[in-house]
Amino acid sequence: MFFPPRYAIRALKSAAYMLTILTLILLMFYLSSRGKNVSFSDMVRQPTQLVLFFTLIGIIYPLVSFVRKSVMLRKPLPGERIDVADVFSAAGYELASERNGVLTFRLKNKFTRIIRLFGEDMIDVEYGDGCIVLSGLRRDVYRIAKHIEYRLNQ
Repeated sequence: MFFPPRYAIRALKSAAYMLTILTLILLMFYLSSRGKNVSFSDMVRQPTQLVLFFTLIGIIYPLVSFVRKSVMLRKPLPGERIDVADVFSAAGYELASERNGVLTFRLKNKFTRIIRLFGEDMIDVEYGDGCIVLSGLRRDVYRIAKHIEYRLNQ
């Protein structure tokens, strides 16, 4: 089975993110139980299985969290482009790049960008015939798509 390079990068980032969270949780439990003589082996009976579980969750996460959603346009692109850019601006995004009919928006807040899978916070907007296709993190794509549909139907 072949996975695109973008998925492989996202899978590595999310696996590293999940393992980092696991490490922080275990460190927090260890430090909070320091006076009780609790060893690492007492906290985790099967460390290999735990690491494997979090790694698999990290690899599967991009499959379910990155989506593509299309939004129908009322009129040709030039008339709707300003409205689409305004919706992204109101949601805290800025235009990062524009190439070959694809607009890429990125979060303005640097802290949020770091938290969201080490920079996987971008939403790509591709313009097609009578519609736009948004691709990125599921919750952001669906939220912004609803805002765009609402704004275009006013």
